[in-house]
Amino acid sequence: MTPPQVNFHEILPDQIWKWNYLEQQIEQVLSLFNYQEMRLSVLQDYRTLSTGMVALLDSEEAHTSLQQVLSLNQPDEDISLLSLRPEGTISVLHQVAKLFPEGKTHRFFYRGPMFRKNKDMQPLEFFQLGVELLGSDSILSENEVISLGMKLCHELGLKDTWLEINSFGCDACRPVFFAEMRRFLEAHQADYCQECFRALHHNPFHVTDCLKKECVHHTEAAPKIRNYLCSKCKDNFNRVKKIQANLANHYKVNDFLFKHFAYYNETVFNFVINTQEGPQIIGGGGRYDNLSQKIAGRQIPAVGFYLNLDLIFRIMEARNLFHAHQEPFRVYLCAQSPEMEIIMLQIVQELHQNGISTLISSDIKDTDEEIDYAFKHGCQAMIILRADNIREGKVLLRNLLKDKQDYVSLSDLLDDLTIIKKALQ
Repeated sequence: MTPPQVNFHEILPDQIWKWNYLEQQIEQVLSLFNYQEMRLSVLQDYRTLSTGMVALLDSEEAHTSLQQVLSLNQPDEDISLLSLRPEGTISVLHQVAKLFPEGKTHRFFYRGPMFRKNKDMQPLEFFQLGVELLGSDSILSENEVISLGMKLCHELGLKDTWLEINSFGCDACRPVFFAEMRRFLEAHQADYCQECFRALHHNPFHVTDCLKKECVHHTEAAPKIRNYLCSKCKDNFNRVKKIQANLANHYKVNDFLFKHFAYYNETVFNFVINTQEGPQIIGGGGRYDNLSQKIAGRQIPAVGFYLNLDLIFRIMEARNLFHAHQEPFRVYLCAQSPEMEIIMLQIVQELHQNGISTLISSDIKDTDEEIDYAFKHGCQAMIILRADNIREGKVLLRNLLKDKQDYVSLSDLLDDLTIIKKALQ
């Protein structure tokens, strides 16, 4: 039996500095908006997770959504009560709701690996940033969140990011739209393949990727929810558009904007960027005021978004948006006599106390071999310890970039290294 193909991250040191840069830029922007970091467990309670994911779905679509969850199975293949997290919003609400005081607003962010099954039902790991604003149902809060997402994209160098926005309405106006949409589908059932008809009938917001020529598989001629919004939802949506226009955030209304999780109400949005492959969604979100009732049994108004960090990373690499990584000033230490461990580690300790990075040679090797190794590992200076020099209170200090060396006293070593370091700045 062929083992399943897995798509898990393996990030090596030559890529880590880029990830650090990406995350540092994100943290700087989030701190401006006073968002606090949360650390979510990779393991999620399956019952809580499934409750949130299928909160507004019927049984068939709920089954399809839950198939994408990576659950931990018992030896008898029965589903266990633990799953790998497919997203963070449900977990945040579950944790925070128990402690959430009435009338308070909280701003959280989290990041890290998420896990789902891809369209071929193979395990998939992907990195994601999540941002949640809890406790406010105001238009200001959702525009704050949208503006934060746009600023994050712009600060990462993705200046051409634009918004897709729509409204999913509320419990008062959405059922009317759903009923009209299903009547339309039933009247035009012959234009759709069985799979598309069933998917759209279950969820009129669904977007299919059908490739069958005989299938219309889209709903451009169908009813649009903007024509069924109640006065409150319509007014709120118009205000969102007006505010974003005044903030110079380019947007387009997308009547067919789709969300994988059906817990959204009113404003929904995507962050979109043009690539060589065409427009790509790099993140998105919306308002989800009703989800907390399903998870925690109490109403907490909320709005949030995610950013696909894997996709953003690839786009930034393709556009050369990662600034050149500057190696720290690093000193290589090696011994050419045995039993130099104590003095070497004492020198290392002093250098570390003064903020100087070190690399230690574990074995006694030829000098040219040591120099070559030091160069390859980004060292700018080299300290060579020999028993006869140590007895005189000296070491051999080599400036690797200028190819110069001299014997210096242990008492002057730190000052001489500081001179080499400053000359490189």
